[in-house]
Amino acid sequence: MDETDAIDAFARSWRAARPDLDFSDMALFARLNRFVLLSLKSLDAALEARGLSLAEFDVLSALRRSGEPFMLRPSQLADALMVSRAGVTARIDRLVARRLVERRRDLDDRRSEPVALTAAGRVAVDAALVTHLGAGSALFQHLSRADREALDATLRQLTRQVASR
Repeated sequence: MDETDAIDAFARSWRAARPDLDFSDMALFARLNRFVLLSLKSLDAALEARGLSLAEFDVLSALRRSGEPFMLRPSQLADALMVSRAGVTARIDRLVARRLVERRRDLDDRRSEPVALTAAGRVAVDAALVTHLGAGSALFQHLSRADREALDATLRQLTRQVASR
């Protein structure tokens, strides 16, 4: 069985054009990037069946895992999701319109209204979580438990190295 792909072809082309350079890390990065893009597309499609985008699911998930009373400030949500404050505001607005979250008044800090998960939001995120976990597991179904653990450890190490720069 031929296991080459478009990334192998692109690396071969570069090696032919510049045999003096090593393109193996470039190919590895391209393959990793392609996997991430395809995975996000797959996860988003699975969540769409539950009426949520991946971005909306991320907000609901952050609130759900924060514990009772399932409430965070927009700045905390932005930090948890690693997105801009403006990006999280747009997500919150969509979820408020759908009554999955609500803004609460904070008399101590009127500049920042906490966002709370509604009962409907909790039902939606709990159901979507099962869908999300299943779709995520399907992405790695062809890897053994040991291979998944090794991949996780390797990616953790790489992420730490890159983040510390």
